[in-house]
Amino acid sequence: MSNFTLTILGTASALPFSDRNPSAQALSVHGRLFLIDCGEGTQRRMRQEHLSFAKIQAIFISHIHGDHVFGIFGLLSTMSLYHRTGKLCIYAPRNFGPVLKFFMSWFGQELGYEVEHVVLEAKSPETVYEDKAVRVSAFPLNHKIDCYGFRFDEVLPERKPSPLSVAVPGRENRKARSYAYCSDTAPFPQLADWVKGVDVLYHEATYPAGLQDKAVQYFHSTTEDAARTALQAGAGKLFLGHYSSRISDFDSYLLEARGIFEETLAVNDGDVFEIK
Repeated sequence: MSNFTLTILGTASALPFSDRNPSAQALSVHGRLFLIDCGEGTQRRMRQEHLSFAKIQAIFISHIHGDHVFGIFGLLSTMSLYHRTGKLCIYAPRNFGPVLKFFMSWFGQELGYEVEHVVLEAKSPETVYEDKAVRVSAFPLNHKIDCYGFRFDEVLPERKPSPLSVAVPGRENRKARSYAYCSDTAPFPQLADWVKGVDVLYHEATYPAGLQDKAVQYFHSTTEDAARTALQAGAGKLFLGHYSSRISDFDSYLLEARGIFEETLAVNDGDVFEIK
């Protein structure tokens, strides 16, 4: 079975922990590497996890709050030092445009490769990227500024039966795998439908349930909010992250979510998961 591997590169929110970077993840699908958000310290974490800068196929930015995008300038420069020549597409909301323009005006002439900003403007799930291995859809989240979630659905090759082929046990009925990334967002009714049936749902849970007032104030979610979305969506597993620096008791934090949706994990920087 070809890989569908998620590497967690950052799990903190606005204030980084001493052992946690801000938001970033890498998803490898059949050898193609996709970067999801790019908080400060992302490229250093990629080196620690032995992920190749040269293999980044595309970058998906949820929104332009600093903890999701401050690492992008260094990463773009590093890919140039690795002699990248192929065009790089960055899928991000419209307000990412001035951010990229600033960088390109000072450093773009030295990159040696083209960077294209693909503007996200969908009001409901919309396919924004597709190749022979994966289809990526973007959908709006409920945050203070324009913010998008992403769903990655594996594309299985069509297999034409042959009289000479030999059946491989377990392969003939293999279903396409899927992963959804939702950070940052307050709860809203449509989200569960948009990630329905996903194998793994990453959903921010910035606050424990006791800080529901803070979640509402800052358009974020609690452990219980995330768990309810996973339950309503019929997700296979729920991964929690984007932790507030206020959290000190992670055992109780995790138990809150598991009280609603048992198949929940609180992920850590450096975790690697093969999605099955």
